[in-house]
Amino acid sequence: MDININALESLATKSRARLIGQATGAIQRLLDDPLTEAEDRRRIERAVAHHGGVEGAAREAAYSWFNRLTALRYMDAVGVSGTHMVVTPTGASSEPECLSQARVGAFDPRVDRAPAGPDADGRPGVAQRVGRLLFENRDVEAYVVLLSAYFDLWHPLIPDMFPAGDHWTNLVPPSDLLSASSVRADIVEGIAVGDSGGPGVEVIGWLYQFYIAERKQQINDAKVKITSKELAPVTQLFTPHWIVRYLVENTVGAQWLRAHPGSPLRDRFDYLVAPVPGQEDQGMGIGDPKDFRVIDPACGSGHMLTYAFDVLWQMYVEAGYPKRRIAAAILDNNLFGAEIDARAVQLASFALMMKAVEHDPGFLERKLREQDRKAAAAGPGAGQQGAGRPRITHVHSVVVEDLSPAEIAQAVRGAFGSEDSERASVGLEVNRVIEDLRNADTFGSLIRVPAGTAEVFEAVARSIEEGRRDVQLGSADAQQWREAAGICRVLEDSRYTTMVANPPYLVSKKFGDGLKEYARQSYPDSRQDLATMFMQHALTFTRKRAAIGTLTLNSWMLTSSFERFRIRLLKNASIQSIAMLGRGLAGIQLDFCATVFWNSFPRSDRTIRFITASEPATSPSDPIRIQRLQEAAQNPKSSDNIEVTYSRITRMPRSAFLYSISDQILEGFKTPLTEVARPRQGLATADNERFLRLWFEVSSSRSYLSATSRENAEASGARWFPYNKGGSFRKWWGNQDYLINWENDGKEVWDFRPRSVVRNPDCYFKPCVSWSNVSSGSPSFRFYNESFIFSHVGQALFPDEEHQNIVMSFVNSTVVTKILGAIAPGTHFEVGQIKTLPWIKPENFDPTPIERLIEIFRDDWDARETSWDFQRPPYLLGDSFLLEELFAAWYERSVSTAREAQRLESENNRFWAGVYGLEGEVEIDVPLSRVSLTYNPRFAFAPSKDAERGEEEYRWLHYQRSAKELVSWLIGVIMGRYSLDARGLVLAGQGSALDDFQARVPTASFMPDADGIIPITDSLFHDNADLRLADALSTLLGADSLGQNLDFLARCLAVKPASSGADFQPPRPVVDSRAALLKYMKSGFLKDHEQAYSNRPVYWMFSSPKGAFKALMYLHRYTPDTVGHVLTEYAFEVVAKLTDQIQAIDRHLPDMGGAERTRALGKREKLSAQLHDVQGYIDSTLYPLSQRRIVLDLDDGVRVNRLKLAYGMREELDDLASPALDVRSTDLTWMRKEERKGNIWWSTQK
Repeated sequence: MDININALESLATKSRARLIGQATGAIQRLLDDPLTEAEDRRRIERAVAHHGGVEGAAREAAYSWFNRLTALRYMDAVGVSGTHMVVTPTGASSEPECLSQARVGAFDPRVDRAPAGPDADGRPGVAQRVGRLLFENRDVEAYVVLLSAYFDLWHPLIPDMFPAGDHWTNLVPPSDLLSASSVRADIVEGIAVGDSGGPGVEVIGWLYQFYIAERKQQINDAKVKITSKELAPVTQLFTPHWIVRYLVENTVGAQWLRAHPGSPLRDRFDYLVAPVPGQEDQGMGIGDPKDFRVIDPACGSGHMLTYAFDVLWQMYVEAGYPKRRIAAAILDNNLFGAEIDARAVQLASFALMMKAVEHDPGFLERKLREQDRKAAAAGPGAGQQGAGRPRITHVHSVVVEDLSPAEIAQAVRGAFGSEDSERASVGLEVNRVIEDLRNADTFGSLIRVPAGTAEVFEAVARSIEEGRRDVQLGSADAQQWREAAGICRVLEDSRYTTMVANPPYLVSKKFGDGLKEYARQSYPDSRQDLATMFMQHALTFTRKRAAIGTLTLNSWMLTSSFERFRIRLLKNASIQSIAMLGRGLAGIQLDFCATVFWNSFPRSDRTIRFITASEPATSPSDPIRIQRLQEAAQNPKSSDNIEVTYSRITRMPRSAFLYSISDQILEGFKTPLTEVARPRQGLATADNERFLRLWFEVSSSRSYLSATSRENAEASGARWFPYNKGGSFRKWWGNQDYLINWENDGKEVWDFRPRSVVRNPDCYFKPCVSWSNVSSGSPSFRFYNESFIFSHVGQALFPDEEHQNIVMSFVNSTVVTKILGAIAPGTHFEVGQIKTLPWIKPENFDPTPIERLIEIFRDDWDARETSWDFQRPPYLLGDSFLLEELFAAWYERSVSTAREAQRLESENNRFWAGVYGLEGEVEIDVPLSRVSLTYNPRFAFAPSKDAERGEEEYRWLHYQRSAKELVSWLIGVIMGRYSLDARGLVLAGQGSALDDFQARVPTASFMPDADGIIPITDSLFHDNADLRLADALSTLLGADSLGQNLDFLARCLAVKPASSGADFQPPRPVVDSRAALLKYMKSGFLKDHEQAYSNRPVYWMFSSPKGAFKALMYLHRYTPDTVGHVLTEYAFEVVAKLTDQIQAIDRHLPDMGGAERTRALGKREKLSAQLHDVQGYIDSTLYPLSQRRIVLDLDDGVRVNRLKLAYGMREELDDLASPALDVRSTDLTWMRKEERKGNIWWSTQK
């Protein structure tokens, strides 16, 4: 039946939180309750100690109960849980059927038995205990007894899932097991039975992935190094069924078909890839299904193995085996799993057992009868677990002591009866394996175990039992050695005919120290990622000519850091096929591939079949991928099949698997781009908050934006210099907004080493072509002049002056986009990839179009007030005095300019496609929505995927942007940041005053606000925001057009984009434009300002808790007197005016009646609430703040300074309880974290 993935995600996520909370409470109650039985207390205390505290034990109990309830629901759904359903109700009742039946004395006979054995002490059977508890209305306890009996029943067959009835977790069941809204009830509803029967067993895997998703996100957000505690949740990823089929059919299936070419199974394998015609088959054929040894070394919930079970079942049937014996044969002989996560071990074991039941409904019943016979039998072997159980091994740390040479020799003789050279070689590795097993919870299946090691450890265990070994050397007993032997047995080299895996993905930079060192020593060629380490290990893990199938990210195929691994793989493996799957699997936006290869030395002329189920960096739906993959697998002539020889790959740069590049490009790799431009990685500060500022945060007098060299920069005496930090997708020019503290030639940055990394300083303050090394899509390159230092994420090419334009032209072409899509498939474009770009110098090149593109994009960048070269709003060009006409003309110019850039970019693509002979292989025409101009409406307001906008909507959204920018600029005019009569910045230094403005603009047509404070109230002041904005607009465009302009401005601010599926509706004319403008200033302006200024605003809002008082200040005009001025000139005045209004109402109330009186009372109540809000703000915040006279240092940046002022931060005083300004809570959290780390780099005030 179809699986509702969203429902399962919701179920698992909610269940985890509820179960952990319930388990935490239950554990704590047992520990706190003096009446808790002594043995129960000891069991709980041991569990708490073992799991590192109550929280760890609660997580263990929670997932254990979730797994068990899930498993029992699945067994109920497929009809194998017993006489009665165990967690599922019947009819209208919400009570589990087994409990309902117990109420009338009906029990499953398999669980209604008295405890047996010497410890039974005559205790009553299940029926008696349950009956007594039900009689006493202790229903939940009765149900837990029933569940424990079922756990005991299934424990011998599925011990990983169902612990014995006396397991400590049974002491802390969910408290609401019988509630209609319990997790149990949710699980029953979530794992539904459809018309086509019970759910597929993969539902277990989906639930597991979603259950741990929150924990995985927490670890990723923490950005910690990954140790054994985090490794399992952070690397789990459930494999979609169609990928499982691809891997299993091309490994297990291909091995069978090699020995049985006429097998009817061939027609069932929809994903089987046909061999390349004429190529020698170097894989293993397996004729008898009992000879398969299939391992998934990181099996998770067992999805690979359950499908392998399906395939093997058909093989056994085809081979003529009796069906009653097949399930046990598969579990005994064929399928093996290893996993470091105990939770996943539970689920994988259960899933395989359920798969056996799916094919053989009587399997479990027979196993139970067999178990009963063994339990009843006398003598050796009684009660031992029988065959026919899943062989899933929990790889965990085992501590046993090193062995002396004599002990090793004794153990080898005990294991093999002799000590020949082959057996002695096993002994040489014993202590190394012992050392690795101590960290098996981290190293997992990557531990190399020579064949025969398990027998050696078993021999040690026998020696201890027989008293033939000096156990004083350590504390390990025979059981621990047997535990180690069990892990070694599944990990021994050369044991398996087949390996299928979705190994964990974890890049080396996230490794903890132990794992990093182990990878360096044991897997030096593949240590960059766990997944590639598993791929390398597969060549020793499996037998010669074994089949191996893996699902991994495709970074190993292309990036330079995996070059040694690729060379190793090409020398030691015969790769059959690689399916390129694109992005978006399990929501991960990285490119995946599925690789099938044989463990055999390849011939030099071997050919690999690459199958394109998705283009790189795209995320098609699974049905699209499935269709393409199946068609390509079944049709060798499909255009999605590309065949590439080993010899061709070895000719590619760094042996990268560039399967789709043309001969022309391959030839071009002989001459790399480094012939004309040197790629370099730049400076990494290691603490951007300390060293970087957005240019508008700091004083203009402390910034130098036009340095021509390091010497010139140092001689300037300035502190802040332009810094290229990469940024979002934008071509040709832009992303110039950061400054770096490079005072005294960067002394503070140099002194911050080794944390900071100052790379290639000889390239600082030199013109370059730069790009952002992180991108979610296509790369974009920009020109930077000689004023910049460049960073490690804003990496750069340094062509000589002759080649600047031609290099810019080339790298911004779709030819480079295509090549980088092949050699850099992830989200990073590193120096190592850029420098290998193939360079073919064109015979002729005209730089004029590129110069024009740079000019267009520079003008576009400088049209925003957040550019340091901004002069005046672009829509003020022309003779009109009407905003509607000015905005319309600006829109038309924006569209026209975007279309010109579109034409020039398309021509550039066509030029380079011709140079590289790729006219039919790369995109030539650039969509208007990809022309990365700020004021290109199709780019700026591009709709979400599958949505569309019409011309009218684009126009009005552009108008709205212009309106918001106009309000922002006019606020700047009112504050003195800008002037109607001067271009660019005016007041932008620390503590700027009116005298500074008049010195710059001696005959201003509009004077800034006298105190740099703009109240935003209901027109209580002459300099209220709406009044001053109207004055400024009147001065700018004339008093005669003011009303019309205010109406149009208010209408533009009211634009709303079309909602999904609805047509766009232009904004209606506004009845009261001044009121609309005031409303925007109160509720919308600050949000828009923060967004435009990247959360580093220069205008700050004083605001009372309920917003009855608001006043805007300008950072660069702030002085320690500013708060006092806000208090005395504005806040006190608001209190006085509100009081006057209330008193006026009170005077007239006696004369009022009816509706008039009701309205007056309502207004009075509103005014009283506002008065209370403002007065409280004054008393608790604004007055105490004014007394502290906070000093700001613009060099500290907005994030710190705004917090200082908002909370009145002084060393000798506690911070204010509530902030005086609108601030982001995340900023305060960040500051407190830095303070705890002792990383206080900002100035403090005493």
